[in-house]
Amino acid sequence: MTLAILPSSNATVNPAHHAISEEVHAQNRAGDIIPSVPVERIVALRESGVDDFMKGIALLQAAQKKFMEAAGRDWFSGMGNIVQTALAGSAGEKEAGHARRQVCSAADRDIWVKLMRDTGMFTLMSGKQRTQWDNELYSENCPELTLDNVLATFRELNASKDKTFELGVIDVFRSLSWDYKTNNPRYLGKRIIINGVVSDFQGKHFSVRTDGQDKINDLARPFWVLDNKPVPDFRVSEGANLSEFIQQGGSDSLGEVLTCEYFTIRAFKKGSAHITFTRPELVDQVNDIIARHYPGALPAA
Repeated sequence: MTLAILPSSNATVNPAHHAISEEVHAQNRAGDIIPSVPVERIVALRESGVDDFMKGIALLQAAQKKFMEAAGRDWFSGMGNIVQTALAGSAGEKEAGHARRQVCSAADRDIWVKLMRDTGMFTLMSGKQRTQWDNELYSENCPELTLDNVLATFRELNASKDKTFELGVIDVFRSLSWDYKTNNPRYLGKRIIINGVVSDFQGKHFSVRTDGQDKINDLARPFWVLDNKPVPDFRVSEGANLSEFIQQGGSDSLGEVLTCEYFTIRAFKKGSAHITFTRPELVDQVNDIIARHYPGALPAA
C-alpha cells in the first residue's frame, strides 16, 4: 500500500528541496506537531547507504569468485554465515579481526585441499592419514595460507613423502591384516579377507558400505603407486566399482568375481570381501615395506 503523503515511484521530485526544508522548519516554529528534521541529510544518507550496500555486494561477489577460483571449485560455502556474523557484531578492531579469521579459514581449507590433491600428496596417504590431516585442517589451528607457509609445508611433505607412503601402507595392513598372536601385521599372501564391506537391509537389499569402499581403495592405492600409475579418482576406484557391481547385480552378484587392476573381489552376504591378488611382484614389494617396519612379520626365508 502506498501512503498518500508519500510520492509515488513515478512522481517527479521538486528539485527545490531547500524550500521543503524551510517549510518544515516554518511549520515547526508555528507550533505544528511536525518536528524539525534535516531532510536533505536524511535523503543523502539513504542514497549513500544504498550505494555503499551495492558496492559491498559487488565486492563480496568478487571475493567469493576469487576464493572459488583459488580452490578450483564452482562454489564457496559459508560466505553468508560469515557476513551475517560480522554484521551482527560491533564495528571494533577485535570483531573485524574475528571476521577476517573466519573468512581466511574458510578459504584456506579449500585451497589447502586443492594443493594437496594437485601435488599428489593425497595419493600417498591412507584413509587414517587423510583423516588426521582433515582434523587438523578443520580445527582452530588451520595454518594460514601464506606463500611462506605453503613453501615450508610442501618442502617438509616432499622430504618425507617416502615415509608418508610407507606409513600409509602400514596403516592399511594393520587394519586389514592384523595378527593378534604376534601383535604384528601379517605379510600379504595370495589372498586376504576384509570384513565389514557389505551391508544389507532385511537380508534382501545389499550394498557396499562407505567405509568398506574406503578399505578397498586403501588396499589398492599402494599397488597403483608402486606400479608408477596414477591413483584413480574415488568415483571410478575399486571401491566404487564394487559398489556399482553389487547395486546392479543385487544378491545374485554376491559370491561372483569382480576383476580389478591388481586383484579380484568376491563379496558375501555376511559382509566380508575376499581379495585375490593378481600381481605377485607388487605384493612382494608391499611385503618388503611391511618387513622394514615389522621385521618379525614375514616368515623365515
